[in-house]
Amino acid sequence: MTSSENANEDVNDDLRSTTTDATSNTTTSSTTASSTTTSTDDAPSNARKPVTIRDVARLVGVSPSTVSRAFARPGRVSAETAKRIREAADRLGYRVKAVTSLNMTDSEHLNGLIAITVADLGNPIFADYVKSAQHECLRKGFGLLVIDFEETNLIERKALNLAMNHVDGLILTSSRSSDATVRKLAEIKPLIALNRPIRGVQSIIPDARQGLAEAVEHLIQLGHDEITYLSGPEASWQDGRRWRTLSELCSQHGIRLRRVASEAPSYSGGYRYSEEFMRNPTTAVIAYNDILAIGFIKALQARGIRIPEEISVIGVDDTPVSSLVTPALSTVRLPRKEPAELAVDDIIAQLRHTRPEASATSTKFLRSTFIPRSSTGPASNDIHTFTL
Repeated sequence: MTSSENANEDVNDDLRSTTTDATSNTTTSSTTASSTTTSTDDAPSNARKPVTIRDVARLVGVSPSTVSRAFARPGRVSAETAKRIREAADRLGYRVKAVTSLNMTDSEHLNGLIAITVADLGNPIFADYVKSAQHECLRKGFGLLVIDFEETNLIERKALNLAMNHVDGLILTSSRSSDATVRKLAEIKPLIALNRPIRGVQSIIPDARQGLAEAVEHLIQLGHDEITYLSGPEASWQDGRRWRTLSELCSQHGIRLRRVASEAPSYSGGYRYSEEFMRNPTTAVIAYNDILAIGFIKALQARGIRIPEEISVIGVDDTPVSSLVTPALSTVRLPRKEPAELAVDDIIAQLRHTRPEASATSTKFLRSTFIPRSSTGPASNDIHTFTL
């Protein structure tokens, strides 16, 4: 087996693994044991923590894949950056052997294909990501491979395992893979994560924080002092951030906040929320996304509950359908096209060596805004008179 095949096998093993981040990090450290630091202290060398490619990348301020190219394909990295990488590797005691086996290709041998993973193509937001990424790829002379992992970590791992040898870069959208797995992929292929920050990996995040702050202020002005959050997938970083944001905002304003756990961030999932919500209703609801909010509204209307006269409902995303339903859905507008376009541009810039190395591990947050429509109105206590 060649050194390149060894590197690919390491990644394949990692993608097949279902272990946690901590276990994955331990595995990564053991596979790079050949690059341990030679101790000059009295302590034995095997007591020192192995130096990894990520350590070198962190010291220089570039991505792990840039470090790989610096040793495996020096012509694809600027002379100044390559010098800094070599000096950092020498300072840390990193052995070049660990990075020369990575599966890097010369620019003239690129496959001309970028992969994008999405959690659910039935969600209009992910469909928009795919369309904008495809249009940008075509403008730049690349093709796009789409992986719909259906909110399932197993499908994502298997599909990425099959795609790795055929694509030049990866865009992971709302990935369910562990941080350690994503970092290992980023060592081999230019990679950008959307909707989730990962240490040492470039990320682009449409951030609902500002829009949620405006939404809460809107509800306060309408007299609401209680809100229910209809949550998203448990493994979603965005769901956790939205819940923490709402918790902070409601605490600041003295608003009672409750959370209803998610079954699925879909229309049917939102429809099923209604029974649990009615056990302890509130005058206002903010849902994880628009589709979930619309399903929830339809379930309430089927019970004879009026929106917004008795309950105000707000979604997140501002999908096209949100303005077409009755009542039109108030929502937090997130950028729908920009994230994937930026990701494609950045990956191709890495492949063509036209992007500044300093941005290799940055996290970019894209601003959101609140769009008030007909699904929100003055607070009413009538909802507390309903019974199941």
